[in-house]
Amino acid sequence: MITKYCLFITLICLFSFNSVYSYKDYYIDRVTGEELGSDGSKTNNLRVIDIREWNYVIEEKGGPRSISGIQELHKNSYVVTFDENQIQKEVQRIADDTMKEGLENQVFIVLNVNNGKVSAVRDWIPELKTNKEIIISTYSVGRNSAPRVGEGLMLLGQLHGHPKEIQENKRNVRSVSGFDIEVAKELGVTIFAVDAFSSFDVFESRKSKKGSKSLHIHSVGKDGKTKNFIGRTFGKKGVNTFNFSNYFNLILRREYRVRIL
Repeated sequence: MITKYCLFITLICLFSFNSVYSYKDYYIDRVTGEELGSDGSKTNNLRVIDIREWNYVIEEKGGPRSISGIQELHKNSYVVTFDENQIQKEVQRIADDTMKEGLENQVFIVLNVNNGKVSAVRDWIPELKTNKEIIISTYSVGRNSAPRVGEGLMLLGQLHGHPKEIQENKRNVRSVSGFDIEVAKELGVTIFAVDAFSSFDVFESRKSKKGSKSLHIHSVGKDGKTKNFIGRTFGKKGVNTFNFSNYFNLILRREYRVRIL
């Protein structure tokens, strides 16, 4: 005989199981980057789509959970994919170049809305480099547009190195700067800062080019909240290397919670 207590526990377990394994594709708007909703498919992909296609399915195809609606959405959207290896290599180069030059170098982490690929794009403009702060040039493509840094390239985040402080009366602070916080809030993206200066706990990386260091990464979100020591650039045996793909996958799904390392 099943008691009320046992039945209650069973229902909780079933509810938890369904919550964890609730598969469906999520959709984000190619202009704003905002989540539009989910469909009734059996996969768990993140997709980018034109909001007009989304609205068409709602109006003419029985909604995103109907069979014809799902087919239409899949036909007119791109699955978002992440090139983590390419992103890690560019991040390491930024850290290495900042340490070598004593100037802030930056890289953009972008979503190409024309094919769904997330990758890192290096900013090569030499005149924008200083040892204090760096300029991010963006533009919009419509009302409430997420910032763009190139054709079809939606800016998800920016990463830059903090070089060694050269003034004798100042020292490096292992965190993002006040300027980083303001930029993150203004652009509505995550800003990452790498400690690209000598410290007591850097070590040789076995995964990047010879002479590279595993350096601490800090971040500030669009809400202005800072998180220090969230991970590292390429680390010894991959220990504590920050995973940008996981981070932005959850950010785009509005499910991210940072874990301090």
